[in-house]
Amino acid sequence: MSLASAVVLLQTALTLLTLVNANPSLPQSMRDNATAVAQHAISEAHAALASTAMSADGAQGTIPPLAQAAAAKTPSPQTVSMAPSSTEAGPAYVYPNPTLTPGAELTTDASTICTPGYASGVRDVSTATKEQVYAEYGVSYPQALGTYEVDHFIPLEIGGSNDMQNLWLEPATPTPGFHQKDQFENFEHGQVCNGTISVAEAQSRMVSDWYLYWEEEVEGTTPTTSLPVQSAPPLPHATTTVDASPAYYTSSYHTAKYWYPASCSGWQSLSKAYLETFPTLEALLAKYPSRTESPGC
Repeated sequence: MSLASAVVLLQTALTLLTLVNANPSLPQSMRDNATAVAQHAISEAHAALASTAMSADGAQGTIPPLAQAAAAKTPSPQTVSMAPSSTEAGPAYVYPNPTLTPGAELTTDASTICTPGYASGVRDVSTATKEQVYAEYGVSYPQALGTYEVDHFIPLEIGGSNDMQNLWLEPATPTPGFHQKDQFENFEHGQVCNGTISVAEAQSRMVSDWYLYWEEEVEGTTPTTSLPVQSAPPLPHATTTVDASPAYYTSSYHTAKYWYPASCSGWQSLSKAYLETFPTLEALLAKYPSRTESPGC
């Protein structure tokens, strides 16, 4: 991306955020989608500006004042590097900062983690802790729903800890993001509980290179050392109506009773091993007709 394009992208993203913040009457779904798009655009523009600065042979004043001003005015999202990691199969942005989040385990006992409801029972990450994780990763708190997840690097369902050393701020986009890592976490839990691998091996896979094993075993593709950089989706015009049906969540566990809309944080307490999501409430009730909305929502 050229310097001029990066500046234009930053200015467009800032304008979009300004419009969203100045119009609180906009539908929440539109606000969330517009904010996510703007944050993505800002990340890509920041990466382009940083690349331009690094390639300037150390010369001072090579970045035009307009670019410097635009960069200074932008929020501080998590720095997303699109370059492939030098030691791992995936691009650098799919891994946490190893200094901040090396990973920490709570147990390696398979019978413990395979007990239904274990993960939700030990989940204990306070709002204050989440704010601290956001701060460590350089992102203001809170962000639009679905933009980031405070993730357990070694997931609770394969014996991970709630310790700060096991928590990182994982974005949803670019992909693979936290949705794809969630898929791998569920897969690894299943592998442990059916006796295919040990808890220690599952934890080692997650920390050493979760992306490589996700590609091999969940996606069924050959791991590569690079990933095509995704372009930011087109920025919506301020008057565009965003048609985005909210997701609905429930648990597939046999004692589950409730469903949760995406706007209700209660679904986050459900065990990832049994978590199911649906694009519409009709689709959820077609599969689970006896479920009712959680009284906490």
